[in-house]
Amino acid sequence: MLAASRPKTLPLLATATVLLIIFFYHKNTDYIRLQWTAATAPSSPSSIDAEPQKLAANRTLGFGAVLVVSKDGSERRHSLLQAANVTDIELTIPHQPTWTEGDVEKFVNNEEDHVQKGSILAWLGHHNALRWFLDSNLETAIILEDDVDWDIRLRSVQVPLAASAVRSILPPARSVSHAASASGDLSQYWGNPASWDLLYLGHCGDYFGEVNNDGPKPPEKGFDWEGLPHVLYRDPSLPVKDDLHPFTKSLFDALKMGEHQRAFHRSKFPLCSFGYAVTRPAAERLLSDLAPPKFKPKGPRAFDVALLHACGKGAKTPSPTPLRNPKPHPDPKLRHKYASPGLRCWTLNSELFHHMPGESQIAQIGEASGEKHGLPPVDLAGQDQLYTRRETTNIGCGFWGGAFSFEPGDTKRLAYLQEEVGRKGHCLKEGKATMRTKRSFTA
Repeated sequence: MLAASRPKTLPLLATATVLLIIFFYHKNTDYIRLQWTAATAPSSPSSIDAEPQKLAANRTLGFGAVLVVSKDGSERRHSLLQAANVTDIELTIPHQPTWTEGDVEKFVNNEEDHVQKGSILAWLGHHNALRWFLDSNLETAIILEDDVDWDIRLRSVQVPLAASAVRSILPPARSVSHAASASGDLSQYWGNPASWDLLYLGHCGDYFGEVNNDGPKPPEKGFDWEGLPHVLYRDPSLPVKDDLHPFTKSLFDALKMGEHQRAFHRSKFPLCSFGYAVTRPAAERLLSDLAPPKFKPKGPRAFDVALLHACGKGAKTPSPTPLRNPKPHPDPKLRHKYASPGLRCWTLNSELFHHMPGESQIAQIGEASGEKHGLPPVDLAGQDQLYTRRETTNIGCGFWGGAFSFEPGDTKRLAYLQEEVGRKGHCLKEGKATMRTKRSFTA
């Protein structure tokens, strides 16, 4: 059940991956815990980030699992699995049922306005992944859509830096010392999961407000950090601002952010659901009351919009949440379990995951049903840059285009790509400057 589904064209790799997943599944937290112990200097036992650059990411990127929303037979799965093999990331792809017209009609709930079949099927797919997560004994999971791309340095550079930033503002429940590690405590690589509900690590922009074809709409008080919990940090793998999406560059310029600088902040207006991490309470809320599988009058008509609304409802609940919570869950009987009326959401800006160029499955399904779909403003604004850079939006050296592909059974090439590209960060693309990174993996 835990093994990621593999195409039939990769029998050798599929077998190896199943064995690795079975071997590592119960070990991941131990590996992170040992790495934290090594990084904590005896002279500063209270500092979990004594040497943050050495806090390596494991094969599930510090979460309990990396789940993928992908229907059986998806054409997008092959490239995703090749990228995961090169960067040595363990994916779990829960089996999706074949949704029926009855499932769709039940979801519509007699609400006929702005109904798109593709959006409903995508919503059901996300629910399927959330249910898998709740059926596990895992504390956190990151959920990816199967058309995402990521940088070759995701595991070696980007995730360790991002997780360190998260821990600086959402610190683990207690100091992690050698004694704590030996006692078997679960690690908190992404901070204390009791302090947050949802982390947007993959999105199509959090521009602090609505977006139209002209770009982000400035808030009434303009773009600034005043009153917004955040942390800034440098990530050398992030493209220079001129190579970021035009809307991202515009936002970063307005916020006076430097080159190669990312921000981790409370979510303002996050768009899309390419890659988001959740805790168990958050998954329960999304399935039950914040994004249930049934349209409501004047409610959201897409899962990512339901996430946006859930984050809006939780925006006034502090994160971390103090004992005297100024904006608790409305039901006193549930406050021991749920901290907020909505979700306490955080955004990593710019994102680590972005969808590969190409028509979405929602649009494909909609067009087959006679619906009309156009490019959203964010995608439309980034079209020209995609084909001049030949890279997925906001990614420095990704997998779109197949530069790091390998033939079925070619384990020699795969091993070479894993070492040179996945571990060393060498971008083997024509015209790309050599980029090498210190190996920062833990098994």
